[in-house]
Amino acid sequence: MVRSGAFDPAMIRRSEQSAFLHEFACWRSVRADVVRRTGLGRQETNLIADNHAILLNMQGVAKEGEDYLDGRKVTFKQRQPGSLSFIPADHSWSGWDDGDTTASYLLITVGKKFIRDHFDDVPGTDFDQLKPTLGFEDSQIQYAARSIRSELGERDPLSHMTVESHARTIFLRLLRLSGQEPIYLKGGLSSAVLKRLIDKIDANLDGSLTLAELAQEAGLSEYYFSKAFRQSTGSPPHAYIVRRRVERASEMLRYSEHSITEIAYACGFSSPSHLAAAFRRVMGTTPKQHRAEWKTQVR
Repeated sequence: MVRSGAFDPAMIRRSEQSAFLHEFACWRSVRADVVRRTGLGRQETNLIADNHAILLNMQGVAKEGEDYLDGRKVTFKQRQPGSLSFIPADHSWSGWDDGDTTASYLLITVGKKFIRDHFDDVPGTDFDQLKPTLGFEDSQIQYAARSIRSELGERDPLSHMTVESHARTIFLRLLRLSGQEPIYLKGGLSSAVLKRLIDKIDANLDGSLTLAELAQEAGLSEYYFSKAFRQSTGSPPHAYIVRRRVERASEMLRYSEHSITEIAYACGFSSPSHLAAAFRRVMGTTPKQHRAEWKTQVR
């Protein structure tokens, strides 16, 4: 079974191998597992999904085999690097495949609660209608999955918001590929609600402010809140918060004598290097260069 808190690669994709590496991370209802193998033999698949599961083949080609979805044999398709497979919750995938002896995959599992929280009140969506699909390609889902993969190892308080944003993208795309078309919320947030949210964000730049807390403040579901916030500000919530943290760091670099390390932690970044990366994206320079240039200007 695939659960957000437990995953055994040897059970899901079992095979003999000479070397094996497994890394993973969890963000509330979303989990990502990366499995790499060398000296790989025949792989046996046995995935019974408690939660929604998206598998991205990152390396190696599955050249021949047999696949069964919900116990029914389906036509085997070679799975190249970049190919995707989707097994909705309460469905199964079993079978076997032979191919390259070096291979790796990314498995993203998303809990039913995530779907309820983000999509239950969105007209035009019915996740019970989604069917298992093997070996397909879609650039938007590939990009979102790889972006979730890049968050492994991050300890950024905003990481879970970034991951959940990409997870929503994946499921919106899956809905569209299935022929469903969500009905979007029109209009943004009222000026009073937006001001209250911005005040809350500014008061919590040094902490882990969650999307759920912001949505509750706005009186909306997380999905509707994210749409309305972007319509009102031009940025998704996590990107807006990162920008405000960088702006706060910029002020501290100019007007305080705190070290860059102290400023990074005070502004909610996990390390000075994390601050530097975000600072360069937003300001086009590094914190050290920014402070030096400011001191030069005010002399």
